Amino acid sequence: MKKVFVWASLLLLLVACGGKGTVSEGPADLSPFQSGEGLYTLTVKGETLQLAALPGGTFSMGETLDQGRYRTPAIHQVILDGFAIGTTEVSQALWKAVMGSNPNPKDVPQAPVSGVTYDDAQKFLKKLSKETGIPFRLPTEAEWEYAARQRADMAGGAWEWCSDYWTDDLGINLTVNPQGPETGDGRALRGGSDLEKNNKPITRKGMAPYTKAGDVGLRVAVSVDAPCPQVIKDVLVDNRIERALYETAAVESETVEVKGVKFDMVGVEGGTFLMGGDESASPKPKEDELPQHQVTVSPFKIGKLEVTQALWEAVMGAVPYGNQGPDYPVGNVSWYDVQAFIRELNALTGREFRLPTEAEWEFAARGGLRSRGTAFAGSRYPQDVAQYGYDDMRTRKVRLLQPNELGLYDMSGNAWEWVQDRPGKYGSTAEQDPQGPVTSALGDYRIMRGGSAATAWDKCGVSNRNEFHASLFRTTIGFRLAL
Repeated sequence: MKKVFVWASLLLLLVACGGKGTVSEGPADLSPFQSGEGLYTLTVKGETLQLAALPGGTFSMGETLDQGRYRTPAIHQVILDGFAIGTTEVSQALWKAVMGSNPNPKDVPQAPVSGVTYDDAQKFLKKLSKETGIPFRLPTEAEWEYAARQRADMAGGAWEWCSDYWTDDLGINLTVNPQGPETGDGRALRGGSDLEKNNKPITRKGMAPYTKAGDVGLRVAVSVDAPCPQVIKDVLVDNRIERALYETAAVESETVEVKGVKFDMVGVEGGTFLMGGDESASPKPKEDELPQHQVTVSPFKIGKLEVTQALWEAVMGAVPYGNQGPDYPVGNVSWYDVQAFIRELNALTGREFRLPTEAEWEFAARGGLRSRGTAFAGSRYPQDVAQYGYDDMRTRKVRLLQPNELGLYDMSGNAWEWVQDRPGKYGSTAEQDPQGPVTSALGDYRIMRGGSAATAWDKCGVSNRNEFHASLFRTTIGFRLAL
């Protein structure tokens, strides 16, 4: 039997007496039942049904590092509106109260009900909704996994029906409130059962909706009016960043401290430069670096160093697997992981940190208004400024080589650095503060800059561009902050 999980950040207790009524359409209004913060407890024919409310948000769905995968994870980013979900699987007692009989051969009232088909589950939900007036449903796969990742004991017990049609491939691109395929032969099950080992939030399989198995049950969900915060959609979907004017009104450098870890932000005066590769220069620019075109950027601030493992740990509580030490650039972080870090950092500091745009990054790497026009960030020679070409394909400590004209370290080599922009071809017309395309023909990809310890010297040039799927990560991929 599965334990009741505790939502560490969402302890709500709402007590309501169930009663027959008209089932509402759309999001349920559970506020009349609220007596605390985060849990809802309904009484249905003398049996208790408890729900936990989850706010809208975003997460990486699938085989992420914390789920045991390392090199080639099958993951994608999901944005969800808020919802409520049962804190436990539907019990035998609740099923019997609603349906009139218990499908389990042994009557264990508080154990999860099992031996129910998908079609049986839908009949139960219809009756439960009519009894309470609340539009109960099955959770989607995305909702189920999102809930299971909130430190909840949802894996094991009984397999749980989800509303989605089954598919082997959940895709790799960003999705908003995904519902699964439109058609299919089977339905998705989540969480595993006590008959199996090593169950995780990502454990899943498909089953025909008419199939009855002794270790298959369900958990209820309810839609609520709690949309995902717009700031998440602005950055992740619309590629929109708003520059905080108060942050850059003065471009003096500053030192910021978070939980005992200090980091420097270097002020960069705005200016106009030629962005992209010079066809007569070495290394010879790739096609995606052309044509060289005029770009003007407003004043901004950028990190003196790549974000270190020490800073990541101070903000997030732990570093991803495969990192080497506090003075190394953090690695194994996807573009979406970086956005989660930035949201947490901003919550801690009250500031508006972000990733630099591609134009800001290149302007800073070139040395801004102090640029000497070198091919690498601070030198004509990569060995002066760049950690690159190492057989072990591992980053080195930050700040070991000389900085560029602005005092910025490792903008050539060491770790690839995520920037805000999606990939797109350059145009030839002049631009002011470009942010890259809103959509990309490549799909859910983002730009990385600067090369790394695992690349050849010619990838470390200030105009070199690379694109990578935003959900994926490598030990040699990190980032640098901007304001």
